Amino acid sequence: MVSIKPKTAARELVIRPYRDEDFSAVTGLEVAGVHEPYRSAVFVRQMAVLSPATFLVAVSGTKVAGFTVGAIGEDDPGRAWILRMMVRDGFRHRGVGTALLRAVIGALEERSVRTICLTVAPGNTPAIQLYRAEGFVQESFRPDYFGDGEDRVVMKRTG
Repeated sequence: MVSIKPKTAARELVIRPYRDEDFSAVTGLEVAGVHEPYRSAVFVRQMAVLSPATFLVAVSGTKVAGFTVGAIGEDDPGRAWILRMMVRDGFRHRGVGTALLRAVIGALEERSVRTICLTVAPGNTPAIQLYRAEGFVQESFRPDYFGDGEDRVVMKRTG
């Protein structure tokens, strides 16, 4: 568990592993991020089982401010993917995303991961800037990566 004081947050932010009591708040963030309710619920439950040490939640007071999920490749344990990172409205631009990103990178590196990949929408400039600031570089551009019109930038960080 990591406890930090983000740059403009009114309360202390605690980053810790996901717990079952976080389910509703994390699923709500997933659905708000334009994911379907059923698929979001399945994703949250499965990641809690498959990646318990790298499914992290940021909590401010009693409120879930955001979450991230990292998954280590089964075929290459030195390579992982950040599958999700979401920050709740009202907590954006306050250091929560940076704190979550650093925490998941740290959790993955503790498990001997040296290459971390992620995808981001090409128009998500704030996220791309955050990832670059934390050492990620663009590896490729993938048109229609998640289906028609769902282009993605693939980014990679090697430590």
